[in-house]
Amino acid sequence: MRADVRGVRRRLAAVAVLVALLTGLAAAWPTIDAWARSAALFGDVIVQLPVRPLTWVTGDPTTEAMAWGADGGHGLLTRPAGTSGERAPALVLVLGADPAPPDDPRVARLVDGLARLGFVVLLPLSTELEAKRVMPVEVERLVGGVRALERDPAVRADRIAFVGLSAGGSLAIVAASDERIAGRVRFVLAIGPYFDAASLAASTVSGAHRAPDGGLEPWSPERVTVEVVRETLLTALTPGQREALEGADLDAAEAVLAGLSPELRAPLEAISPRYAVEGLSAPLYLLHDRDDRFVPWTESEALAAAYERAVYHRLELFEHVDPDPGNLPVLARDGWRLMRLFARIFREGR
Repeated sequence: MRADVRGVRRRLAAVAVLVALLTGLAAAWPTIDAWARSAALFGDVIVQLPVRPLTWVTGDPTTEAMAWGADGGHGLLTRPAGTSGERAPALVLVLGADPAPPDDPRVARLVDGLARLGFVVLLPLSTELEAKRVMPVEVERLVGGVRALERDPAVRADRIAFVGLSAGGSLAIVAASDERIAGRVRFVLAIGPYFDAASLAASTVSGAHRAPDGGLEPWSPERVTVEVVRETLLTALTPGQREALEGADLDAAEAVLAGLSPELRAPLEAISPRYAVEGLSAPLYLLHDRDDRFVPWTESEALAAAYERAVYHRLELFEHVDPDPGNLPVLARDGWRLMRLFARIFREGR
């Protein structure tokens, strides 16, 4: 009889331990799942491993053309495999000016990886951005893209977020601050964005940017940035204004831009997070290359200072927005920070 009692007690104890383990696993599963997805994204997109384990355990995503609104909004919509009857979270992936085409291996791998991790991915396309012109109409198109995703029966309307690269990050922040969608955007991840188009223009023409302590730091912009500033701003200026900017130092360039008429300043302000960020409700995650020659890192510094909920990392793991995992010490240091950030985003975004 005692043996039977002891046996029952052992079985009950074993059941109790199993229940406790299952309960603990259930409670921890969102964190475990987020870290697993973070590691998968990091290996596939940042490290760019020659083999892709994600493709071993997921089906091939499908891509279709999508158009929305009367403002010319259009792009490519990529859906995860095996989501029939289920609603999935969605990301609006906003590339910058002079963007790589959708079939560029870097873009294709990023979209494919995000879709294999369970996201519907909208990649807006723009002839203006392809021509290196950053225009206010892009913001309207992005707002329209989010609203179109909200109507998609395969998308979770409460799980739509932005991922923006370079100027695309800035446009994403402005769009996410629009009162028509601000309360529903899940988060914004911006890599290498600018805070103020006018300050970026002043830095570009002068070859310097203003440090957080107010001092000046020399800066040599890439050709693409020079061309974007020319196509977006300088073509609208008078010959006298353009002449005043040629060879100007930072103080003089800032003065010229500050003195522009309201009509000329309005398009710059319409594409600048500086004038929109107070309307943002979503968490904002900022990543910026320490030696960025497309957009000075101080632009993200100013963004982080302007938005209380911003999480900001200045890294050496990128060349502007392209991962550069060749340096192992940098990969270890910045990689850990990125994986923690990705895990947090997966917990909040899915």
